[in-house]
Amino acid sequence: MQIIRLDPGELFISTSPSEVHTVLGSCVSVTFFHPRLKQGAICHGRKPTQGCIHGVSGLKLCQDLGDYVSCSLEFMLAYFDHRGVSRSELEIKLFGGGMMFNTLSGNAENPVLNTGKRNIDMAMEFFRAKRLHLMSSDIGGPWARQIVFYSETGEIKMKRIRKTAQDINNLVLT
Repeated sequence: MQIIRLDPGELFISTSPSEVHTVLGSCVSVTFFHPRLKQGAICHGRKPTQGCIHGVSGLKLCQDLGDYVSCSLEFMLAYFDHRGVSRSELEIKLFGGGMMFNTLSGNAENPVLNTGKRNIDMAMEFFRAKRLHLMSSDIGGPWARQIVFYSETGEIKMKRIRKTAQDINNLVLT
C-alpha cells in the first residue's frame, strides 16, 4: 500500500490502495468512497470558494483548484460521475474546519479569521445542492485534526490535536 502525504491545496484520487495522511486546522478534507470500485478521493481545501462557475456542459478546471473547497468537490464529483457512479452510492465524509484563529484573537465574527466555519458552510452547501448524503463528519471546534484515509475501504482514522498558539505554529504532518 502506498503512503501519500496530502498537503494543503491538494487532492488525491486513488488508482490503487493508498493510505493518505493530512493535518487540518481551519482547512477541510472531504472524502468520497465508492465501495464496489473500492476507490476513494480526498481533498484538503484551504479556502471556501473563488466564486467560479462550473458549467453543466463540462468540467472547468480552476487555477489553484485544490485550494478551494468548492472547486475540489466539483472535480471529485465529476470524476465519479464520469466513471458512471451513482451519487447515492458514494460514501462522503467531512473533517476539519477548526476555529483555529478566532478563538485565540477573541474575534469570532471576523470573516478572515473564521475560515474554518466558511469552509464547512461551503462543503455543506455543496452537498445540499448536489443532493449528496454526508455519512459522517467531525467539524468545527477549537482543535486541529490529523487524518488518515484508506482509499480501498473508505475508513478514516482521526486524532484531534489540542491547540495553543504554539501548536498552530508547530503543526507538522507526520
